[in-house]
Amino acid sequence: MAERNYPADQAEAGLRLFLGWFGPHYARSTSVEDASSDGTTLTAKVIVGRRWSLRTTVVNTFGPDATVAWEAARAALERRLDAEGRPLAVWVPRGASFPTEEPGLSQFVLSLDEAKRLDDGRLEFCRPVNLYLRRVATTGSVVTALGGLAGHWAQFTNRVPGTFQLNSNELFRLPASQEERQELFDRIVLASQQPEVDDTVVVPARDCWTANDLGGGGACILGTPAPENDEWSASLRRNLRRLVKAANEAPAGGADARALVVLGPATYAEDEKLSWALRGMDPTLYAGFDILAVIADGVVKPILQPGRSVLPWDAPLR
Repeated sequence: MAERNYPADQAEAGLRLFLGWFGPHYARSTSVEDASSDGTTLTAKVIVGRRWSLRTTVVNTFGPDATVAWEAARAALERRLDAEGRPLAVWVPRGASFPTEEPGLSQFVLSLDEAKRLDDGRLEFCRPVNLYLRRVATTGSVVTALGGLAGHWAQFTNRVPGTFQLNSNELFRLPASQEERQELFDRIVLASQQPEVDDTVVVPARDCWTANDLGGGGACILGTPAPENDEWSASLRRNLRRLVKAANEAPAGGADARALVVLGPATYAEDEKLSWALRGMDPTLYAGFDILAVIADGVVKPILQPGRSVLPWDAPLR
């Protein structure tokens, strides 16, 4: 077995995730031939049902945000996961960090051992964090939140006795379960009954990330250290337009069909910006592809695909 390079090629992990969706969707076997990647763009000839060929291009939009420190951290965690035999694609919420040394690495692996499977097949694993609630006035009934709960301030309006500041900078992603989320909100409301002005109460919480079981081939950490803002969004659109244009102009290589897969960051799959950016483009930029999909937060989302029975491998069985 060839020695792995670290950090892992995120585009290669994107291809494995795409084929994990593609095969079951069309009920066809797949195998990869002639794959090549420069880390940003991967091209591969995928054999479908041992008969047809799908020219697949994966573009990785994580690259521009990466730093030397971030890539070194990815490599350290991927090595540890591989040593533990955990071929996972781990999705890091935007702006979050992860351990690179002991005992943090062991604690991270332990949290993965306790992961639960979500309805869509992803794994969700959680690590303990603390929130810090401080009362700043006895009047009003509102909470101003920083961090992962910044968008959930309305959950506390008219439920707390005063004006509060909530520091949730240690929390980047809430659990998928609405019941678990509500339990956390109720715990914060309960904690608000205790502090005097300028007193701070520590509220325990869980930071819940997602992962995909790749089934082999080694682990891959996917994420970006960059926070989301207007500047980042504009940069994403420019970078994505350039990558898609280059992919569309590349030769099809005589394949029966072509697929374009766009890989990128999102704290929650439902909030990903890749679909929005693609739909805002001139559609002729990706007109040469039969299938267009995005992958974020472990979810493969088809944006463009033909109707049933259009692709050769999708014809009714005889």
